[in-house]
Amino acid sequence: MTRFRRAVPLAVVAALFPLAACGGGGSTPASPGEGLRPTARTAAAGVDDVEGAKASPQCAAQVKTLRMYAVGNLNDVAKSGKAYMEKTHPGLTVEIVATAPNYVALVQQLSADRSAHQQVDVAVAGFDVLPVFADQLGAQELSPRLLRASYDQRMVPLGQVGGRQVGIPQQVSTLTLVYNLDILEKAGVDPKTLTTTDGVIAAADKIKASGQDVQPIDIPTGQQFGQWALNTLASSKGAPIQDEAGRPRLNSPQALEAARFLAKVGTYGPQSDDPTNQGLLRFGIRKQTAMTMVTVAALAGGLKFIQDQGAQGFRAGAVPFPTLPGGKQAPVAGGNALTVLSTDQCQKEMATELVVSLLAPDVLAASTEALSYLPVDSAELTRLEPFYRQYPQLLPFNDLIPSLVAPPSWGGARGGELPPALSDQVVRIMTGADVDKTLAAAQAEAEALTR
Repeated sequence: MTRFRRAVPLAVVAALFPLAACGGGGSTPASPGEGLRPTARTAAAGVDDVEGAKASPQCAAQVKTLRMYAVGNLNDVAKSGKAYMEKTHPGLTVEIVATAPNYVALVQQLSADRSAHQQVDVAVAGFDVLPVFADQLGAQELSPRLLRASYDQRMVPLGQVGGRQVGIPQQVSTLTLVYNLDILEKAGVDPKTLTTTDGVIAAADKIKASGQDVQPIDIPTGQQFGQWALNTLASSKGAPIQDEAGRPRLNSPQALEAARFLAKVGTYGPQSDDPTNQGLLRFGIRKQTAMTMVTVAALAGGLKFIQDQGAQGFRAGAVPFPTLPGGKQAPVAGGNALTVLSTDQCQKEMATELVVSLLAPDVLAASTEALSYLPVDSAELTRLEPFYRQYPQLLPFNDLIPSLVAPPSWGGARGGELPPALSDQVVRIMTGADVDKTLAAAQAEAEALTR
């Protein structure tokens, strides 16, 4: 275990623990976390089908500008593709637009820019908004054959909408439960018991009775974490909140059981809204909570900072997010995929080559070193061996890859509104609303938004 120093500026914590559901925080002032952010580097171009991934000489000579859209925290990763493409194709300029703070804002930006006839070639899409890219933004179908042989094919389905490969997963994360081992030990709690929701509740009751004046558990609900937690729990018993036909399934026994656990969590004290500015402030600095929910993408920077503090503070550990009793790990993935939005053939060929360069193992490894996403490429995994020796706490999460479940991809003109709406319903449940009535309302709302 490692130790977490008490007195840390909040801006530093936000940099070290980026908690947005699909990716993490944006640019921050210089801090101990800056060294973990990936830097632009030349990307290897080797692919399984070189000619299919590289643009034709005619198109390479014709295309002079590519425009890529990303959220702020992916700017450094995008620079890696820019470095490769501009070196490989002298005279080409790759413009990076990375001003959107999150994926919903990025969709709005793309829609506005395309309406204004701005050039759009490549964009990063959060998994939960992929249907918008497929149905409204014209994402082009991509062939997995263009990927390197080392790419983990288990990730490919996460980029599909209606059987079409409209995105190639680039960064993939899951939920985790982080705990203060000092508090757990004083309460007589073994972290190994935190694998199920029953174990978590038993641990919370022991912590509450231990006289340590600390809130046992905090599950932040902002940034769509509420619906992600509900879905992950229901998924552990085989019934994610979206069924195989794409319809909402919030009225299942599994969803009800998940909601009752979240309602119980809410009785231990106020739950954080914003996971970074509130959740980690309470857990990591003020020591007001014993357990809190974060994403795997938050762990690398946090563990590094914790280890740098030596003997000060408290010991911290992490386990995969618990399952419902009798369930098994089937974690709902979060993250993003690379999409090609060009319709002109030559622009599309060059955009596809840019996508493949962004999936180079060295670029992926730099991204994982920064934000500890799950590896999507075996060659990347080889490069990360020293990283995992330094942070062995991350290895159990890699073992979850075979059991990953795709997040909901809601259709309909208003499907993109559903994730935050469902998180609002989870907030109501955790603040005392009737579970059955609130889930029924959530189901009705989901059906209305996805018509």
